[in-house]
Amino acid sequence: MGSSTGPKVRLLCALVALGVGLAACAHGEERETLGDGSGRTTVDAVEGGTARSGSAAGGPAREISTDRAMATDPGAGTPAREASRRVVEEGKGYLIAGQPQEAARRFERATRIDPTNGFAYYYLGRARAESGDRVGAAGVAQKAEALLGPYPEWRERAARLAASLGAR
Repeated sequence: MGSSTGPKVRLLCALVALGVGLAACAHGEERETLGDGSGRTTVDAVEGGTARSGSAAGGPAREISTDRAMATDPGAGTPAREASRRVVEEGKGYLIAGQPQEAARRFERATRIDPTNGFAYYYLGRARAESGDRVGAAGVAQKAEALLGPYPEWRERAARLAASLGAR
């Protein structure tokens, strides 16, 4: 690699730090690098929110992870989720083909593979509704809504499905 590896790594690190700052600005946050030489960043203020990096008494800045503050999907990125996702895709094909009962079997299988897959429950609710099982569909749609917390758009879809089935 040669002696030029050090400057390349420092340049890459500087570009990554710049990207983090730009991304923070794009999301309405002001970020500041901690002065301890660690390279960590801290959220100074969140637009429209009350998060501050220091205490009200002007205490030292503390690191705040906005990622940990959001709801998380425990199954995301796991092998079980990937396997479940493939089965969901099969089920969606049956749903499109007008075979909701076969689609429901696929979605049920997907929920057994990954019980935390809210997408599988959402589509299971749709398939049951199209099969005429409105009561079963309503319960599944509510479960989907609970599991889809990290995905606001999908959580809203599940809530609308549950409401349309009289689950509210």
